Amino acid sequence: MAVIQGSDYSEIAQAYADSRDSILGGKQGLYDAVYLVVLLNVIKPEVDLLSTFWDTYQVQLDTLNTSTLFLSAVRALNQHVLIEGGFATIDAYLLAAGITVPQTWADLSASAGYTISDTYISG
Repeated sequence: MAVIQGSDYSEIAQAYADSRDSILGGKQGLYDAVYLVVLLNVIKPEVDLLSTFWDTYQVQLDTLNTSTLFLSAVRALNQHVLIEGGFATIDAYLLAAGITVPQTWADLSASAGYTISDTYISG
């Protein structure tokens, strides 16, 4: 059976976790911009800007909060190691490969239907 190497799986998991964390971090920047508009303490700029900045934050919040865009790739990688590697669980693959994954990857995997035990989640 030709299954992806543990080091490659680990790198992919880390890259996806980093990307997801970065996207979630983007929410804070948008909120900070709204807050800065509020702190202007000048009525005309606040009136001109606040509604638009708040609306932008709200619209992007829904997009940024969803993990849906990641799940097909997460599902594909996990299915690959289960099917091609002959493993019954992702935990069994991670144990055999001697690797752990970031919490964000474990969260994405759980959303895609693949549970990863705490033992295989890196600090």
